Amino acid sequence: MLQLYLSMVETGEEKDRLEFLYTEYKQLMLKTAVTILRNKELAEDAVHEAFLRVIKNISKFTSYSCNENVSYLVIIVRGIALNMLKQQNRTAELEEDIPSDEDVEAAAEINISYENVLRNVQRLSPALKNVATLCYVHRMSEREISEMLDMKMNTVRVSLMRARKILRSMDEEYDHE
Repeated sequence: MLQLYLSMVETGEEKDRLEFLYTEYKQLMLKTAVTILRNKELAEDAVHEAFLRVIKNISKFTSYSCNENVSYLVIIVRGIALNMLKQQNRTAELEEDIPSDEDVEAAAEINISYENVLRNVQRLSPALKNVATLCYVHRMSEREISEMLDMKMNTVRVSLMRARKILRSMDEEYDHE
């Protein structure tokens, strides 16, 4: 499978980077997907889809042993596995509420310290955690998150709105303690 992926990138540097990511992190990605899907074949499909997305975004993987790379890879495969699980179980899709201008302005006014964000993001549900981590920790735009996780822009916006609301309430709980 590695040879197929390598044929999909152009430069030698990209091939080296992709080969490193594949050999170092494929098992971690597979373990993450199996944990969610409880099916090895489906998990392998999720890892395959994740590597196809990695190839599209190979420039975002800059240093070989960076924790950020591990975080990206796990978030990508977790998002794919959760989407597969959702499709498999035919669960209802998230409400596609379009935020009002007031909500957007209020969300922009949130002032939470970086440490609180990191602590609170870890307490979010997996779907919101993925989007919030990419946005607040890795500073990715909504468009980049949409492409990385193969989500609609509106879904990313709604997820971020929900994450902000939950993070705001967590921060208020922390202030009252």
